[in-house]
Amino acid sequence: MRGDLGVRSMHKLRGIGLLMLDFLMVASVPAQAQSLGELIPELLETHNLIKASQADLEAASQNVKSSQGAWFPQLDLTAHYGFEAQNKPAESDDTDLATREADLSITQLLWDFGKTNADIRASKLNRSASRFALKAQTQDILLIAIEAYLNVRLKAEVLMFALQSESNIKRQTEIEDALVERGAGLSTDVLDSKQKLAGAQSKRSAAAGELKTARNAYRRVFQADVEDPGALEKPNLPIDLLPASVEEAINTALRENPTLKSASTASRVNREIANSQRATGFFPVVNMVGEAVVKKDSGGTVGNQQELLGKVEMNFPFNLGFTAINTLKAAKGAATAGERRVSDARDQLELDVRDAWDILETAREKLEFDRNQANLAAEFLELARRERQLGNRTLNDILDAETELIDSNSRAAAAETAVAVGVYTLIQRMGRLEADILTRS
Repeated sequence: MRGDLGVRSMHKLRGIGLLMLDFLMVASVPAQAQSLGELIPELLETHNLIKASQADLEAASQNVKSSQGAWFPQLDLTAHYGFEAQNKPAESDDTDLATREADLSITQLLWDFGKTNADIRASKLNRSASRFALKAQTQDILLIAIEAYLNVRLKAEVLMFALQSESNIKRQTEIEDALVERGAGLSTDVLDSKQKLAGAQSKRSAAAGELKTARNAYRRVFQADVEDPGALEKPNLPIDLLPASVEEAINTALRENPTLKSASTASRVNREIANSQRATGFFPVVNMVGEAVVKKDSGGTVGNQQELLGKVEMNFPFNLGFTAINTLKAAKGAATAGERRVSDARDQLELDVRDAWDILETAREKLEFDRNQANLAAEFLELARRERQLGNRTLNDILDAETELIDSNSRAAAAETAVAVGVYTLIQRMGRLEADILTRS
């Protein structure tokens, strides 16, 4: 019997040791905690999607310069060296010469009835759309980073509650077990406590698994694992940036949301493309051309020759199948479709803002109730323990109170995180989620 008791005690001590080791890994506070603001600068510099949007903006900027180049003179230089043989009529001598020629041509666009200007405006609009897209992408990444950070912090807190509850129930189980061994307790109480302990261990295991998943999402965003989930600081919420009403939030979003501004700007590109297609299909291009030709032993003529030419020329290619009409209609159709999509995006943005507002309001209300419930659960457990000592409460009452306390604490922590995410989500929908909001927290 003593040998069995010794083995059992060793298993208990080992279990307690492993439990405390897990607890210290999660809940210990290091010498220097980590804030969300400290992670943001490097994130914005290294995230692939932000760098991709920056590359898009740079490409759009280069396209503006390229489109403006149509107003600059075009220089064409052609030179050749070869052999030329001509069999001439009987009155002239045949020639067999090593011919050389250099042709230089400068073409200056005078007018194309608005095509080049439309192309320049389209490229500038594309650049503006890319700039708005970069801002939108940055805000999206910031919100994803916030959610990943807060979720790790939440799961670490829930795991801490689970470990505390498991430890308390385990200690109570050991007490009841010892009472039974001395003949002063009930075997049913031991079985009941072990049943509750198994439930607490299951919750602790589930919480640990959820923390691992949250850390995986954190690693995906920040490209590094969080060193100590328990060391993540709670950010200071930018409550001062929240609007007074949902209508104010909607109006702000319609004015400032970069995703909507990018889509609206991009739709205007289609109108400029239609203008360019109209000029291309229905109007000529007028150029001023200057040419200089230097020849030697060319065209069957021995010796050097020079030619100079200056002219204004008009070029008007027109397909007799009247495809210019089809091209213009297609461009106008694309422009109309883009404008319709922007209108739908405005409606969707209004829906997103209303949803974000309502979700935040609900989360705030739920947080108040969950905090109150957690406080009441803690008070009830304390009183139940005192009454248990007086014999007025059963062991089952204590264990149920322990379970309720961890559940209410976890719900309160989740509600607090939901409020934080709701605040940042609403600000992001409004188009105002900037990096300095997080670095100041």
